Amino acid sequence: FGPVGPDQVINFQIAPNVDMGLLYVLAVGSLAVYGVILAGWSSNNKYAFIGGLRSSAQLISYELPLGMSILGMLLIAGSLDMNRIIAWQTNNVWGVFVQPLGFILFFTSAFAETNRLPFDLPESEQELVGGFHTEYSAMKFGMFFLGEYLHIITVSFITAILFFGGWHLPWITSVDQTSLPSAILKAAILAGKVGLIILFIMWVRWTLPRFRYDQLMSLAWKSMIPLALINLVATAAVVQLIRTYWT
Repeated sequence: FGPVGPDQVINFQIAPNVDMGLLYVLAVGSLAVYGVILAGWSSNNKYAFIGGLRSSAQLISYELPLGMSILGMLLIAGSLDMNRIIAWQTNNVWGVFVQPLGFILFFTSAFAETNRLPFDLPESEQELVGGFHTEYSAMKFGMFFLGEYLHIITVSFITAILFFGGWHLPWITSVDQTSLPSAILKAAILAGKVGLIILFIMWVRWTLPRFRYDQLMSLAWKSMIPLALINLVATAAVVQLIRTYWT
């Protein structure tokens, strides 16, 4: 180990690169629906069971536009590896500028997946006492909300990586910077972006009222999923044209 020179390459990764990294993150995140439905069912409480049913319906419905909304960015970057996605944005432009519709769909679906207002139907006390966690208190209740807030942090990281360049800031950081100071700077930039996204999520929670449940489901199936399909098909056509005629 010993001292590190300013020009030495620093690798801060704990795990090796995973070519399907983003797919793995989404797959693990989708397991949350099992906890919700099993928590409502095992409570032996009708209100909690109904809350678990409609919470699982919400999570499953919004996973579809969530997954489809990022496919356009994956087609453009040509990889599921988050390092390569950041590298493409560093060499070209941030994802939010080439996929504005994809970003809006992804971020809206992320609100529903993390149960943030105006999509916090799993916790609508006025209608279902307390939703799927009606019978839980103390540490069990705390574990549910710990997982929920960790989900918010994870979604914020994915948003920053896919649409806001990850650790990249124009004229400050680049792909070939591998020294210790640049690595620390990149980590600080990514953490700052994640913090701003979390702040925006909190701001929206204090601003917008809750949807009715029929409005919630109609938004997913009648608006967001068709828009995500249109965005995917249009992006695929443009990417194919560019690769055919301009490369």
